[in-house]
Amino acid sequence: MKNVYKMVFFLVAVTSISSFAENLNKAQHKVWDVVLKSYDDINKKDINWVEKWVTKDAMVWGGSSPMPRSRNETKLWDKFNFADGSTNNVSTYSPVAIVVHGDTAVAHYYYSNGTTSKSGKQKITNGRCTDILVKDRKSWKFVAWHCTDEPKKS
Repeated sequence: MKNVYKMVFFLVAVTSISSFAENLNKAQHKVWDVVLKSYDDINKKDINWVEKWVTKDAMVWGGSSPMPRSRNETKLWDKFNFADGSTNNVSTYSPVAIVVHGDTAVAHYYYSNGTTSKSGKQKITNGRCTDILVKDRKSWKFVAWHCTDEPKKS
């Protein structure tokens, strides 16, 4: 019976997420588009994605980091991580809520990534992010985020 409840909850959650993505207003859509385009650059292992999408004074916190990182530290760690020889095979991102308040936006979403290591081992990670973006002239840029993988099930 527990599995039935889990399945119903999952289906309701997926339906809600899909319906949210379909009903984004123009401002929310612009923010979500920046989130997706930044991931396109990350998935291409473009080390300059940070220069393009992140403010100079940003402080960000990923699940693999014990503390927040500056834009320069993020670029340094990306250079290290991008050199691991892994390939990102598939990624999906599902918005849960996007709030646009003047020149500030907050985007909450889920992600799933499927990668293959240099040795051929496949790995799937799922998690969630909260991104804070600010309008820099006419474009949106990240000023902060917190992302974390879902805990491993034992």
